Amino acid sequence: MAGVFWSVRHDPPTVPEQRDIGQALSGLRAASGAVVAAAQAERWVLRLGELRVDDCAITPVRDGQEATRDVTLYVPEGDARAALDAIADGLPADYRAGVLASRGATLLSLFADAGEHVGVEAEAHAADQVLTVQIFTGCRPSGSELDRADPAVGAVPALLDATVAGIGAGGGTGVPASRAVVCPGGGTLSTFEADAGPAGPESGPRGVPDGTEPVWVEAGGWAYRAGSESVVVTSVGERLRVSVTTGCRAG
Repeated sequence: MAGVFWSVRHDPPTVPEQRDIGQALSGLRAASGAVVAAAQAERWVLRLGELRVDDCAITPVRDGQEATRDVTLYVPEGDARAALDAIADGLPADYRAGVLASRGATLLSLFADAGEHVGVEAEAHAADQVLTVQIFTGCRPSGSELDRADPAVGAVPALLDATVAGIGAGGGTGVPASRAVVCPGGGTLSTFEADAGPAGPESGPRGVPDGTEPVWVEAGGWAYRAGSESVVVTSVGERLRVSVTTGCRAG
């Protein structure tokens, strides 16, 4: 399996598979949906990252572009291996996903081949609580048309405004940023993100519903589940940002 992972990440495209970056985005979107569907255990918190397209070099004289999307998973202490195993087990069988443990089982590597040179990877230490799973296309020829738009996100969850208000830092009232992927079984998983105001001198979680235990806490940040929705608060500069990620839901 390790050879499969190395090939997905490092082999140059062959002629039959040399789909340009615009054509490759459909494969990346499908793989992103498969990852979020596989990661939706009740005790873990999800956050969907933005679609990124960066310049790269196919050869020393030929430029291209690579698309990537991150899915960040916040897990209780000691759950890193279980979370990566669950993602590997939940991905389609033809992805040939697996998790390797090295350095005395302290270093974990997830890898999967989503087909058409679209890969999935993550690397974490066994004690980590913040895991980043990256879905990537590899370096592709640039396309003449590049549709970066996500599917429609649906209504903003009420939990977003409630969390911002509960933090009590005077967050803004602008339209929240949003991003989304289509889930394999139907529906859309969306992440909504809003400014929650100045971080201030207070430390520790604020605005967490009674009876809810955060799965991750560190200076300036915390994350928890509220039913099917995931809440993450992070410090960006001197301000707090709140993200709420829905489960797979119809529009």
